[in-house]
Amino acid sequence: MPIVENWSRLRGRVQAWDPPSKAGDPGTLTLVVDQVDDVAAEDGSRHRNMLSRSAGTTVRVTVPASAAAHLKPRKGSKAVVDVRRGRVPDKLFAHPEHIKLTPK
Repeated sequence: MPIVENWSRLRGRVQAWDPPSKAGDPGTLTLVVDQVDDVAAEDGSRHRNMLSRSAGTTVRVTVPASAAAHLKPRKGSKAVVDVRRGRVPDKLFAHPEHIKLTPK
């Protein structure tokens, strides 16, 4: 099954943060999703939003090592994260440059 280019913007609250176990490893951000928005592509169209029905759910997002090394999210912090779905429906990956965290 090929991966379809897809991006969704998840807005919600941090439930948990599992930092990388060692340098170069990804982290895992667990979010309670409040809202899901489309993400614009460079050409002005919208990426396929495969998570449009995720509001009200809790998801685990893999954060690449390049971003995970610098994140220090706290439980309850607000998060806005652009994510894509992988080959398995519940496997989500964050865009390393599109992660925004703010205090409660």
